[in-house]
Amino acid sequence: MALRWAMAHPVARFAVLLLVIAHAVMVGIMSMTPVHLGHEGEGLRIVGLVISLHILGMYALSPVFGWMADRAGPLRTALVGLIMLGASAALVFVGSASLAVVMAALILLGLGWSASTISASVLLAGVNAGALRVPLQGATDALMNYGGAVMALISGPLLAALGFGGLALVAGLLIIPAAAFGWIARRHRRAESVV
Repeated sequence: MALRWAMAHPVARFAVLLLVIAHAVMVGIMSMTPVHLGHEGEGLRIVGLVISLHILGMYALSPVFGWMADRAGPLRTALVGLIMLGASAALVFVGSASLAVVMAALILLGLGWSASTISASVLLAGVNAGALRVPLQGATDALMNYGGAVMALISGPLLAALGFGGLALVAGLLIIPAAAFGWIARRHRRAESVV
């Protein structure tokens, strides 16, 4: 019921989809990074460093992205998050053989996830869902985790079939529908502000 309501409201729909897609993109690339680095001959110290920097990217600038969502607006912050997620996927696609590129991409992936999840959460909290607010939040959290689980499940076969760059390309393509629904939400918000 709550998700049906959200799908009929452009801003809520975008918030739900952004949370699910950002999490799926992040999990898909991040979960196969240790496997890829192992295939490239890197040891556990390097793998640990790359994943630690990625997690730092996920959380270190959360207050900045919260401030940004407050000052510039959650839709603009969401755009920044999507751009960072896309740039991360593109970096992995073109430079998966370079440790420095993979490291930079994983930091960017964490930052993009952070900006996306914070802005989507702000958008979701701001919609007037009435009695559906709590069920909508719960359903969205569940969908976000299901999206991550599905991407984790298929990322291994994608890595085996397409390589790390191909996996990043597939994950990056998920950003396109999120951006399209973001554009629709932005137009809807503008139309509401005119009325």
